[in-house]
Amino acid sequence: MDAPLSIFEAIRATPRATAQARLLATADRDLAAVLSVAGEEDTVLVLGMVGQAKKKRLEEEMVRMRHVRLSPATIERIADHLSAHIAGDHPLGPASRYFKPVRDDD
Repeated sequence: MDAPLSIFEAIRATPRATAQARLLATADRDLAAVLSVAGEEDTVLVLGMVGQAKKKRLEEEMVRMRHVRLSPATIERIADHLSAHIAGDHPLGPASRYFKPVRDDD
């Protein structure tokens, strides 16, 4: 699955200082959920903007995300929320405090 492009388009279209500030204010789990299905170029873009401490946390969270199966709709919802968070007039809160994994029988 490819990550929804909206978040990466928002990052590229937003002034770097604003995008960086918003990424730093983004919940690690939300960002890792999207990055876990992102391409290398988009992942490098984000990890290059967040600083070493957050980069390390995101990399650890992305490893954990390998064990959490999120539906494409959930990832798209998170990406859309993060796009609005990055490109909007003011920061938003977390996209989701709880990820409901996809069950095998769903």
